[in-house]
Amino acid sequence: MNPLLTRLRSNVVLVVLLVLVFIFAMSSYFTVNQNEVGAVLRFGRLVSDEPVQPGLHFKLPVVDSVHTIRTSIEKIPIPEIHVKTIDNQFVSIDMSLTYHFSDPLKALFQVGDMGGGTVSEKVIPFVQSRTLDVFGQVNALEIADKKKGLENSILTAIQAQAADMFGVKVEDIQITQIKYDENFEKNIQITVQTRNQQLAAVNILKVRQTEAEQAVAVAKGEADAAAATADGQKRVAIAQAEAQAQSVRLAADAAAYDVTKRAEAEATAKKEVGASEAAVISTKVQSAGSAEAYAGILRAEAAKNWNGTVPNVQLGSGTGQGGAAPVLVLPPDALKPASDRTRSE
Repeated sequence: MNPLLTRLRSNVVLVVLLVLVFIFAMSSYFTVNQNEVGAVLRFGRLVSDEPVQPGLHFKLPVVDSVHTIRTSIEKIPIPEIHVKTIDNQFVSIDMSLTYHFSDPLKALFQVGDMGGGTVSEKVIPFVQSRTLDVFGQVNALEIADKKKGLENSILTAIQAQAADMFGVKVEDIQITQIKYDENFEKNIQITVQTRNQQLAAVNILKVRQTEAEQAVAVAKGEADAAAATADGQKRVAIAQAEAQAQSVRLAADAAAYDVTKRAEAEATAKKEVGASEAAVISTKVQSAGSAEAYAGILRAEAAKNWNGTVPNVQLGSGTGQGGAAPVLVLPPDALKPASDRTRSE
């Protein structure tokens, strides 16, 4: 045999062996990227008990195959949905879906190849059908006002079943656009204008009510101020009258006190004068020696000074008190009998 040919064959076999070794070496490990999990199939049967986490892993060459699926949160648009509301209005809805795979093995092998672009083929039709059900229970005019509530209703309607059916956890549903029919939009504009006019009228009414309340408050304040002023004036007048009456009473009391004191002073003075005169007379009587002697002196003086008129006072013991007694002068006919006075009349 030609040595050259033998050497060539040996080299070819070596190269083939090296290639096979390289192929076996390269196919004996696999890498799972970050935000992914994987699963190993052997002869088409699942041998992974749980998802294979990111990193470098080994497998049997040729006989084992690896499938991976993304576990990060993804957001995809949902094609336009034409929904019919409870009032028979057609509305076009654009939405977006935020999700991640909560059960990667179910998504990969029970539902089908969900790791690529087949989420739209599997989950989105289900979301669209539930959206139709939700919008079929609301009025078209309520959609814009209840947008957040509708999103929550759709999320509630799909979340549990999506996880159970597809191994997908729907995190959020967002209504990105609402498009009404052209005629319906015109009706909405008219309705909005009418509502705005109603709101404007309500606001004007509130302003008028506020102004009226303020006017009532001002009037009440003025009335209260006037009442307070009148009450103050009344109190001042009462106080002045009481002060004047008190002043009159004090003046009257002072005058009465002055009269009383004057009378007491006069009485005291008369008493003292009388006592002085009595003392003088007593002294004169003592000087005369006796009351009879003093009376005689007085009679002598009276006789000396008598001018022919009847005296008004008579002194002597005949008075019963040993002092002076008034003299009563009777008319000339006072001693005549009554019968004679009658005839003369």
